[in-house]
Amino acid sequence: MLDFFFKEKKWVLYHGSVFKFNSIDLSRGKPYKDFGKGFYTTRDRNHAINLALRNKKIEEMRIKQKNYNSTVTAYIYSYELDVIKIKDLSVKEFKSADKEWVLFVLANRKSPDKTHSYDIVIGPTANDDTKLSLRAYFAGAYGELESDKAINTLLDNIEPDNLPPQIYFGSNKGIELLLLKEGAVAI
Repeated sequence: MLDFFFKEKKWVLYHGSVFKFNSIDLSRGKPYKDFGKGFYTTRDRNHAINLALRNKKIEEMRIKQKNYNSTVTAYIYSYELDVIKIKDLSVKEFKSADKEWVLFVLANRKSPDKTHSYDIVIGPTANDDTKLSLRAYFAGAYGELESDKAINTLLDNIEPDNLPPQIYFGSNKGIELLLLKEGAVAI
């Protein structure tokens, strides 16, 4: 299942953030995300930068609404992952955005934590309109929940094939495989 992992011995992964940190703390991950609360990376540096800049804008709006006088900085982190070592972990790979993937995402988007015990999950990334599309799905706007019609409409609306895959770390065993190459580079 994970044959593509072993084509390369090491991967460079990127994480975009508005926070500076020296170590990864899984408890600080955001809830209600595609693969659950955890640490998200991508192999695409530009995608990580775009996520960090998007989160910077969100934080700046929150600060402005509270009438605080503060600045927000976006950062990019880079890590090296020895992919040979993941064979000892529990890994879930979604090769495409299909019904199994969307049901997995839906379950995690409804939960403040995560709904699985995988150390690492690899799969498609939903677009920025995901929250609106999920609300419409849960409201029944696309048809009966979990029906093929509703799932297919949701998949069309969140356009998961337009963004690079995400690599999620949901356990300390997974995090321990990440070697920090460059941390907190302001962008």
